[in-house]
Amino acid sequence: MNGFISKLDQSVDLSRVINEIRSLLDFKIGWEPENQIGLRHRAGSEHPWKDSVGGLWERERNVRMASESDFSVWHQDCPTYTKQVLEELAAKEKINWGRVRFMRSLPKTGLSMHTDDEPRYHLVLWTNPSAIFGECYKNNVIRSICYHIPADSYWYKVDTTREHFVYNGGWSPRVHLVACPCI
Repeated sequence: MNGFISKLDQSVDLSRVINEIRSLLDFKIGWEPENQIGLRHRAGSEHPWKDSVGGLWERERNVRMASESDFSVWHQDCPTYTKQVLEELAAKEKINWGRVRFMRSLPKTGLSMHTDDEPRYHLVLWTNPSAIFGECYKNNVIRSICYHIPADSYWYKVDTTREHFVYNGGWSPRVHLVACPCI
């Protein structure tokens, strides 16, 4: 697509991943309150489905609470096919995963401008045309260019080390499978 978002040549059977997340939601866990479901966690975690949700920085004290490499354990009930396609992508990209999460954005909600320490890999499970990624600053000039990533069965690599935001301006939820490499 551009230097901010790159479509990879690796696709998946999207219906299988969607069926697996629906099974998780039906029988294991729910979205609330963070709108995220973690598939990897830290060893010994008391709440493995929720261990990897949210950020890794405590903003008030500007302290790192963990690093991606700390999230080294697949949840024992991680969906089989989803795990398989993630491991295939990691092998192809020659990386190791840290946090891996299903992330939901409800209608009319978003994430404020921020940067991440590493790029992120996205597989869009369901979306709407008004769900966007916005790339924000370049050379200290305020600007925003917005992109929509379709639910087309392909992985996308997003350079989230650049200033960006996410907004779901539509009327239906947007759900991505998001994987963070260990850098």
